[in-house]
Amino acid sequence: MTTFRRTSLLLALLLASAPAYGQSTRKKKSSKKPPATTQPVKTTKAPPADDADSDESIEPRIFGSPDDTDETTVTPLVSPDAPAVATPAAEPGAAGEPTLASAAVTAEGPVALFAVARTSTVEEVAVKLEGDLLSRLKASGVTLVDLGAAFPPSPPAPLTRADTLFEQGRTDYDNLDPEAAEAKFVAAAEAYTKQPAELSPERLAKTYLFLGASRLLNGDSAGGQEAFKRAVVAEPSMTPDTALFGQDVLKAFDQARAEVTARPAGTLVVESEPAGASVLVRGRELGVTPLKGVELPAGQHPVVVSLPGYAAFAQYTDVASAKRTEVKAALEPTPGLSAVRDAAVHASTEQAFERDTPPPEARAIGERLNARYVVLAAVDRGDKGYLQAELQAWDLRSNARLRGVEISLVPGAKKDGPDAAADQVRAFVTGVAAPRVAEGGNAFSTLIKRPWFWAVVGGAAAVTAGAVFVATSQDKGRPFNPVSGGIGF
Repeated sequence: MTTFRRTSLLLALLLASAPAYGQSTRKKKSSKKPPATTQPVKTTKAPPADDADSDESIEPRIFGSPDDTDETTVTPLVSPDAPAVATPAAEPGAAGEPTLASAAVTAEGPVALFAVARTSTVEEVAVKLEGDLLSRLKASGVTLVDLGAAFPPSPPAPLTRADTLFEQGRTDYDNLDPEAAEAKFVAAAEAYTKQPAELSPERLAKTYLFLGASRLLNGDSAGGQEAFKRAVVAEPSMTPDTALFGQDVLKAFDQARAEVTARPAGTLVVESEPAGASVLVRGRELGVTPLKGVELPAGQHPVVVSLPGYAAFAQYTDVASAKRTEVKAALEPTPGLSAVRDAAVHASTEQAFERDTPPPEARAIGERLNARYVVLAAVDRGDKGYLQAELQAWDLRSNARLRGVEISLVPGAKKDGPDAAADQVRAFVTGVAAPRVAEGGNAFSTLIKRPWFWAVVGGAAAVTAGAVFVATSQDKGRPFNPVSGGIGF
């Protein structure tokens, strides 16, 4: 009896020193069930010790951050319908204690999300899904990686040649050589319009003003009026300097302004691939793509379409009076973003999604973008040809994984559509949802399978350890709380 009491006391000390664990459930597919509730554990008869080595898989739920484990608190179980989250199985440390296979923090920061196409026929669908998920996460307050900071745009190209041509035209104009001045101003205007992303509207408007004045001096009134109209469209606030120009120029310019103001405006429509890009006209932001129904004065306008991580699309567009003018911008990713997207493709294969640890490419994405969470959605067609996607998310700090999120891309899908998937991702990254291990035992089940555990506590521990093992597993689909406190010693 004395030996039994000593062994029991030793076991109690071991159990007291072990961390508290969440409840566990057997892995099985089932229909919808109401959220599980905790119930007290009754252990009138302990099962044999061999139950601890059962081949039945259990899914311990791990709550909160690994750094915030409360050894005295049992957190209630979440709904069994919640998506499963896998963490790598525990491995023995130097002293035989269970430790995480990789606990080092490889990245800190916000969420990086990419949708990839597993077949070339669904690339456009993947692009749209990525935009939908990002917009929903951003609207819900989730911090996303700043691709603009990660892949800054190239510095603006200098307008040296255009500025030089303009100054040469000014010299010829001041020297009363209107023919040479006109040629220089035409060349300067062409050089400016080739770089709409770098050009300020005032420069181009000023060039057209001097071009119109030069043509008037050459006796080309119609050509002068056309140049003045372009100056008004480029910069509506432009007004000729009375110290530089005579009354003929001032009068002709006012007439051109009146004609521009009187003619009906045109409508500008801008689309981009991918969507969500900013649209700037004359340096003023008009919205994001797809942009529809924006009225602009008829004439030539610099349109710049930009998206973080992509090379800007820029061109001068002639907006027709009382007509619809369309601009379609195909945005090309920068080399850096292309490399990240290639890594996302490799990390989104079926084999990569089956890994128990983050794929190397996912870690590379996190390190490159300084992201803690990497979310990947793989788009494909199901067995019946329906569009669908499979989503996984990795917490690169704790190695926790959100998995099993299926997204229906059939029009009108709500229950398992992109909105529902975004909600699950938000719950995962904000810690609202309790992560769940997909396969393998928890650290305590690993502990009681260690040979040294049984060697230390002896055969008398089999009864008590078996009772705890049953208490942390599932009985007829109804979960129990782990046993804490006296076991009847």
